[in-house]
Amino acid sequence: MSSKKITLHLNAIPPSIEERQGSYYITESPVTFAAVILRFKEGLSPETIRRDCFPALPLAKIYSAISFYLNNQEEVENYLKHLCQEEDERQEQLLAQHPEFIKTAEELRERIITSERE
Repeated sequence: MSSKKITLHLNAIPPSIEERQGSYYITESPVTFAAVILRFKEGLSPETIRRDCFPALPLAKIYSAISFYLNNQEEVENYLKHLCQEEDERQEQLLAQHPEFIKTAEELRERIITSERE
């Protein structure tokens, strides 16, 4: 797994985003900055993100996170890409350590396909 951490420029980060243990979160919440931005990139509006995904988050913090993303898009995209690479590496390690997960997933997929045909 990559040990290099990507950090955002702390002097530019708004008060609605904080760093905790190498990751960025919406302040005073368990919701990651990346989770909000990925939903925004999927096409959800700030209001929909709050209503459907994170109802406990104040709308102002969602807007602030999106504003930071839009004003620092290249840097945030690099950060998100790094997170995806780390997640892919973790998944590869997990599957290498537990190959039975692949068999279980394949069996589950087959049961779903079979039940849809019935």
